[in-house]
Amino acid sequence: MASKDPDDFALGKPERLFNLTCTLLYASEGLTKKQILQTVRGYDDEYKHGGDNSTLERKFERDKESLREIGIRIETEIPKHEDENNQVSTYRIKREGFSWPKNVKLTPKQLALLNLAAEAWAGGSLSTDASRGITKLRALGVVGQSSDIIGISPKIHTFEPSFKDIDFAIAESQVIQFDYRIPKTGEIQTRTLQPWLMRQIAGAWLVLGFDEMREAPRNFMLRRIVSKVRTVTEGRELRLFSAPEQSVIDAAVLELDEHARSQEAVLKITPGSEAWFRYELDLNPSRKDDSLRLNYHDLFVLAEQLREYADQIEVIEPKELAVLVQEGFRKVADLHG
Repeated sequence: MASKDPDDFALGKPERLFNLTCTLLYASEGLTKKQILQTVRGYDDEYKHGGDNSTLERKFERDKESLREIGIRIETEIPKHEDENNQVSTYRIKREGFSWPKNVKLTPKQLALLNLAAEAWAGGSLSTDASRGITKLRALGVVGQSSDIIGISPKIHTFEPSFKDIDFAIAESQVIQFDYRIPKTGEIQTRTLQPWLMRQIAGAWLVLGFDEMREAPRNFMLRRIVSKVRTVTEGRELRLFSAPEQSVIDAAVLELDEHARSQEAVLKITPGSEAWFRYELDLNPSRKDDSLRLNYHDLFVLAEQLREYADQIEVIEPKELAVLVQEGFRKVADLHG
């Protein structure tokens, strides 16, 4: 099991493991433990030249084990002329271990998602640390297979302005208030919520929690929150809540999922279109036509998503969905007419 020692989080263990992986991939001939501790960000600041580095070496051993647990194999080799002197052992990660598995094929949609993930993660804040380590290796005379390493920045981005405040409230068990637009009427109501968790469903974020006005579990689409999320106070103190048993939360999630399974839209999609690309994994391969049966949580959110594809999708059922999509097009036309 990976270590939970406090020193794992000084830099951030994921960042340190990333830097270690990049370095060992770059140094194709391998590096000694001393070279690693002197150059890799996360170790180098603690390295004592000529001093006792036993604590740092233990951290390195834990990190090696953590990488092995997630499937990254570090090879260790002792030069033949050194017999059993493990102080001069070299460590490396073979690039072949990062090769794409044979006979594994991706659909166009899966490939696009991987490309999108690569773009979102590339060129981030870790590029500086990885590059710094490689510069040090070059100064030591270590030459890798490539002159560049692509940086990775493990971040989650969302365009919902309320996401961060709600996420913080969940972590701190804070009761919150916000103004919410009701989808059918457009009416705006103030809701008080004990937030339990957030979920992303069909591309839309929602928060699930206990709605104090309805006195029952409810979920709210973040895109319909039209005000800043506010914390609720009692006097000068923030009002906190105690989260229910996990079984209660699981039951609420199950109810939401069952609600989605009970609602089905039938769509006809133009083959080869952007919409076809978007929904390809949802298509039933046993069907020979271009129809799609899609379960949904929220009719209004689904209508908003389908309008992005204009004439590429025809709504067969339910009729209410077709009406909502057409009404949206008419509003856009009226605004720009």
